[in-house]
Amino acid sequence: MKIPTTRLALGGFVDGLTTSVFRRQRRRSIAPLRRFIHLAPGPGCGGGRPTEPSDSPAAADPRWVLLDRRDCRRNDSLAAAAGDGDNTAVAECRTSTGHRLLVSSGLVSPPASSFLYYTCSGAAAPDDDKDGGGGNSNAPTIIAAHADSVLLRMHRPRDASSSSSSPRSMAATFDHFVYRSGAAGRPPSLSLLPPRNIPTRYEDEEGRFPRGRDPYNRILLGEDTAVLRRGGDELLIIQLELIPSYSDRHGTADLCVLRLGNSAWEQKRSVPIVHDEGDELPGPLTGPSMAIPVGDRFLCWFCYNAGFLLLDMGAADDEASPNPKFRYFRLPGLLADDDQTFYSDELPPLTNSQGMGAAGDAAVRLVAVEPRCCCGGLGRTSCPRSRFAFTVTTWTMSLTAAAAAEDVAPVAWVKDGVMDCEELWALPGYKGVLPRVHLQQPLVSLDDPDVVCFKVVSDTDWRKVWMIQVDMRRKELLAAVQCSDTNPAWGRHCLTAKLQ
Repeated sequence: MKIPTTRLALGGFVDGLTTSVFRRQRRRSIAPLRRFIHLAPGPGCGGGRPTEPSDSPAAADPRWVLLDRRDCRRNDSLAAAAGDGDNTAVAECRTSTGHRLLVSSGLVSPPASSFLYYTCSGAAAPDDDKDGGGGNSNAPTIIAAHADSVLLRMHRPRDASSSSSSPRSMAATFDHFVYRSGAAGRPPSLSLLPPRNIPTRYEDEEGRFPRGRDPYNRILLGEDTAVLRRGGDELLIIQLELIPSYSDRHGTADLCVLRLGNSAWEQKRSVPIVHDEGDELPGPLTGPSMAIPVGDRFLCWFCYNAGFLLLDMGAADDEASPNPKFRYFRLPGLLADDDQTFYSDELPPLTNSQGMGAAGDAAVRLVAVEPRCCCGGLGRTSCPRSRFAFTVTTWTMSLTAAAAAEDVAPVAWVKDGVMDCEELWALPGYKGVLPRVHLQQPLVSLDDPDVVCFKVVSDTDWRKVWMIQVDMRRKELLAAVQCSDTNPAWGRHCLTAKLQ
């Protein structure tokens, strides 16, 4: 079966119903690409005005991508493509209920969003799924990613032949998979994970959740679950549970760990959390917002408006040091204390104004959008002239220094730079084209930590959404794409990945 080769230019956006771009040595496309307006500042862009993307092929695969974490987009053409004996683009395996699941990737350069595509035998098609993602409860959902590996969760359909109406039989059940994109010339693969055979404290507490006794009821979430690609083919899936303040184990966390290829999960209970002010935590920790793998050694759980937890997996796996510890670090300055979610008619909320990502193999980069007054003072204000005024500040922390420090040794954030909103709004490609509003959803590039992607949402029409890419050190707008998806949550749940 011959399928014409098609590639996406920078700023391309894949339409999930009509397009499939398969990542492989030879690209194949099921249908024509959807064209849309994108912005790219530069000498040939007419001073940053919108230009049409070229139909010529892109020069190379993207070195990193923004992976959309909503439901994977259904494309039943994958089954036909998988039937081609020469096809190396589609990975497949069986679900726990025996259905055939196929997954492939459609990758484009940031700041456009990349997607995973799927088809599953016996799975009902969504009734109304115009954008190809969302609205289908049976679609796989992206949980976490690292290097070439993506963790997926898929709702298992209820057994229609079952006559039981007990709460346990009616409870949702899930399969989890690891999709590996086929880096370094290898074909992609898809592996069904064993269900988590160990209940969390929350699931098992006082027997209040009998569904927790069924391993397929146990769910992995993007907020608390990480994927860590180690040397060779080793891959770890790790779920964190913070112990609440009312428990006698407060100040610790439980870990459930699965090594890809093993048939059962392992648990590390009551792993201590050490704060740089001493063994006593300053108060109850908020639940994590996202998990961030750094290199092949470190895992961070970022707690929005609070701080992050650091786990050195190199030390955790060291037989000479069998008792791992978490280290907890607060965000710098006022970021850990400012309630940015409060709003009024005069005080708009700040939405997803903080982000953290890997900065190489042994450091993290923090990006924060901070409101300011027209007079220059930092902090939220009801001043009409400052309604959308802000600065973007970046910090870096070395994780090797943090991991090597003694239990109470402070490790400092290093401020890298500050960009004011007026500087951004005056840049070619932004001025007169994009709305002058707060930036949202900072996402640090895996290729260059000085490059950050942001979401821009119109304050007059929430359906107008852009993703922009900014070089924070050079203070340049590198690219901008207008999203064809009118879902207001678009871009809120992207994660960075290197699927090559």
